[in-house]
Amino acid sequence: MKIYRTLYYIPVITSWVAGSLIWKIVLNPQFGVLNNILNFIGLQGPGWLYDQSWAMPGIVLASIWKDVGFFGLILFSGLRGISPTYYEAAKIDGANSWQRFKNITLPLISPTLLFVIIISLINSFQLFPQVMIMTQGGPNGATQVMVERIYKYAFQYYKMGYASAFSWLLFIIVFVVTLVQMKLQKRWVHYES
Repeated sequence: MKIYRTLYYIPVITSWVAGSLIWKIVLNPQFGVLNNILNFIGLQGPGWLYDQSWAMPGIVLASIWKDVGFFGLILFSGLRGISPTYYEAAKIDGANSWQRFKNITLPLISPTLLFVIIISLINSFQLFPQVMIMTQGGPNGATQVMVERIYKYAFQYYKMGYASAFSWLLFIIVFVVTLVQMKLQKRWVHYES
């Protein structure tokens, strides 16, 4: 049974690694696709992963690209769960498209939006493969994140106490942020009754 759990994570880790390698090539300042497009338009492309001010935006761009399909699929399934009778009744009452979106779609998709927000926040706190593959925490520590620091303290410096302390700190941060989101959901999340 344990081998099946291990085999489950192999495609997930492989997609992170493959996506990070692709974006490392796309963001290359000399022959990268993005800088070539910018040069074609007439703009000078930045050094992306080699420049302190552009390294983290490059990693964020790669992370958003990695997650947009997953979150799009979840939001699409949330939209498909809304009954068309609500929209028909609103059309009969004379609601325009903005009113239908504001008063029907947004409230009914709010539980799905809450899920997407919480999962994306947890993913952003656990950003690791993109940083390690694309920059290894550089240039000059501009892309250091908490999980990368935990990894270095545990497996490069062999200071397990520091790694454990950082892991607990990360857990507390993620827990508090999730708890705040769950408390704030009462204001904007509407569950169907």
